[in-house]
Amino acid sequence: MSSPLHLVRHAVPFTRYPYRGEGMACNLCGGTETLTVAETDRRLKRLHSVACTGCGLIRTDPMPSAAELDAYYASAYRAAYQFALGRRPPRHHLNRSRREARFRADLLGPALRPGARVLDVGSGSGEFLAAARARGCDVTGIEPGRTYAAYARAEHGTPVLDRLDELPPDAVFDVVTVHHVLEHLRDPVDTLVRLAGRLAPGGVLYAAVPNMAATGKPPHERFHFAHVHGFVRQTLDAAAGRAGLAPHPAYRREDTTVVYRHAEASDAPCLPEPGLAQDLAAALAPLRPGAYIASGAWIAPMVRRNAKAIRDTFAAR
Repeated sequence: MSSPLHLVRHAVPFTRYPYRGEGMACNLCGGTETLTVAETDRRLKRLHSVACTGCGLIRTDPMPSAAELDAYYASAYRAAYQFALGRRPPRHHLNRSRREARFRADLLGPALRPGARVLDVGSGSGEFLAAARARGCDVTGIEPGRTYAAYARAEHGTPVLDRLDELPPDAVFDVVTVHHVLEHLRDPVDTLVRLAGRLAPGGVLYAAVPNMAATGKPPHERFHFAHVHGFVRQTLDAAAGRAGLAPHPAYRREDTTVVYRHAEASDAPCLPEPGLAQDLAAALAPLRPGAYIASGAWIAPMVRRNAKAIRDTFAAR
């Protein structure tokens, strides 16, 4: 259960998050030179985010330690961002997850053939596992969140492991999916390398992350404590390239929602553009919190978030 004090400390605006953190090199290129891209997040809390000048990958600085992230996910994440206060995922989350699972299954299409071995990393409450199994696939989930993993096992009867390390060493999969997970990890590129090593010959890897270059919302709205890395199209492709992957031409791409395959000799190398960090720093430069509040620009995003939660709570299954 969430600690009320811990939740409060994660919610009070204009204050730092309750963590110490540590310095960390870029997980994509190993660089240590950075440019500041944000000083606050969507809750107007102080959160320092930087872009690596070598490749443009965005990260929280200082980076929460592994122990601090574990404590956060155990005590605050589900309650703070998904309003999950009990032992069952809230209805708006389940409806949203079902809708996303249908989209993902339709996008992957023929890859989800009967008998295909499917691994979903960050499987949450199990809706995509259920959708893939309904198509005749052999499914496995990885979900460290105990409440959601237990729900997936009980509600959908799907096998869900706690960690990637629990897979048999020789297990390979025809389809690996990682949906809005990489941004939560201290080592997203290393994780992609490990997942690429689990692909069977001819297999595909679906990856989706929030697009930090997305328009239509104030820059600081794209940051929050749960997302310790931030990607744009170029850095996601560069991370996949580090893992020996390239975008699969047979699958529709939607910016930072991509289906990858093992790279072939004909695939162009995925390299970030020079100056990407400078471009991101300019694009993401926010208003100061006081000016933002005075402008009233916060009203529309707040209304949209609440409207989405209400819509998803009462939506039909």
